[in-house]
Amino acid sequence: MKPKSIVVTGGSGFVGSNVIKKLNASGVNEIIIIDNYDEQKFLNIKDCNFIDYISYKSSLPQIDEQLKGHNVGAVLHIGANADVLVKDAEVMLVNNYEHSKYYLNFCLERTIPLIYASSSAVYGNSTNCIVDNDFEHPHNVYSWSKWMFDKYVLNNMTSFESRVIGLRFFNIFGIGEAHKDKNASLPYRFHSFIKQKGFIDLFDKEIKRDYVWVEDVANVIVEILNDNSITSGIYNLGSGNPISHRDLAQMVIDVFVERGITKPNNHLIQSIPMPEDLISNFQFHTKAEDSMDVVKKYTSGNADKIKKYINDLIDQG
Repeated sequence: MKPKSIVVTGGSGFVGSNVIKKLNASGVNEIIIIDNYDEQKFLNIKDCNFIDYISYKSSLPQIDEQLKGHNVGAVLHIGANADVLVKDAEVMLVNNYEHSKYYLNFCLERTIPLIYASSSAVYGNSTNCIVDNDFEHPHNVYSWSKWMFDKYVLNNMTSFESRVIGLRFFNIFGIGEAHKDKNASLPYRFHSFIKQKGFIDLFDKEIKRDYVWVEDVANVIVEILNDNSITSGIYNLGSGNPISHRDLAQMVIDVFVERGITKPNNHLIQSIPMPEDLISNFQFHTKAEDSMDVVKKYTSGNADKIKKYINDLIDQG
C-alpha cells in the first residue's frame, strides 16, 4: 500500500506553500497539491517536495478520479477565491462552497481529517469577532461564501466521524504573497508604495485590523493536524492584537528610514478619501477573540514580525 499522503489545496499559493514547507521540514513529503497552473505561484513551491500536482480548474469528477490513485490521509483545504470585489455569487459559491463540500465529503467517506480555511470576513463590522451567529455579518459575496460553508459544517457536525476543523484566518502577511497583487497584505502593499512612489496612501478612516504572520499560521495548521486532542469546530486564527493602518504604515516607514533608504519627512503618509462604494464592503475593525491555546502559542510579537518581513522584502530587492 502507498504511504498516506496529504492533499493541500491552494498548495502553490501564499498560505498553502508555507504549510507545505512546514510539512517538508517535519519530514512529510507525500503531498498532493491542488491549485491552478500559475507561473508566478510556481516560484513558491520551487524548493518544496510533493508527489503530484492537480489542476484546480479540473472538474470535481476529474479531481476525484486523480485522487483515487493516492492513499490520502488528510486534506488541508486552503485554496479559495478570495477576491472580495467579485460580485457574481454563482462563481464565488461554486469556487468556495461547492468545492469545500466536495473535500468535506471526500474526508468523511474515508474517515480522515479535514482542516479548512475560513475567514474573519464573515464578521463584517461586528463589534466582536466571536464564532457565534449573533456576531457574524457577512457583507460581500466572498464573506457569504465562507459563512455558508461554516454554517453547513456546524449544522452537520454531530454526524461527523472524523475531525473537521475550520480556521477563520485574519489578515495574513509574509513571504509568498507577491502574486496576490491588490489582494496582498497591507504590510506588503505599504512596502510597495514606499518603494514605487516614495510615500504611503492611507484612507481617511480609522481602521484597525488583526494581522497574523504566515509562518505562525502554517505552524498552527501543522500542529492541529498532528494533535488529535483538538476536536472538530470552527476557530479564530489571528493574533488578538489589532494594529491601526496608520501605525502599520509608520512601522514600514521606520524600517525604510532605519535602513537608510528613505529620509524622514512629513509627507511619507498621505491621506486619501475612501471611495463611497468601498465603505459598505469594508471591515474597519477586526480582533480575533476566544483563540485556542495553540494559536496563542505562536501569534505574539507581531510588530517585530512585521518589521522582519519588511526587511526581508527589502533584501529580496
